Amino acid sequence: MSQEAIEFDLPIEAEHVKRFAAAVGDDYNPIYADPDAARELGFPGPVAPPTFGVTQIFQVPRDDRESRLGANLDYGRVLHGEQEFVIKRLPLVGETLRGRMRIAKDFQKEGKRGGTMRFVTYETVFTDADGDEVMTAYYTLLETAKDVG
Repeated sequence: MSQEAIEFDLPIEAEHVKRFAAAVGDDYNPIYADPDAARELGFPGPVAPPTFGVTQIFQVPRDDRESRLGANLDYGRVLHGEQEFVIKRLPLVGETLRGRMRIAKDFQKEGKRGGTMRFVTYETVFTDADGDEVMTAYYTLLETAKDVG
């Protein structure tokens, strides 16, 4: 497993947050767009939804991930396995987070119907302008066996 990492910026833009909230069915919540509503709940201003970190996929496309991190997955056999977010605080609209993506786990396991499956977990730690951790995103991809026998 490579110890390489990809660093990138994730801007938390108001219009993008608004569209994301609508896409996940949470556009009714005023804390994503209304500064007064956000402040009433103790936030310094509008925030992004908890799962906003998934938008990193637009900052680090698959080909870039593959060439720089070296997972070498066969995407004809890849399934999305799991997504997890560990949140220290919600991202604030208007800030730009710094992401650092790496492969945290890469292992194989025998499938119940035969063949070996490969599990690759990507970890991205997001920090703010002061270097403080905001959230960590994990997503696991499963590469199914070429031939289950």
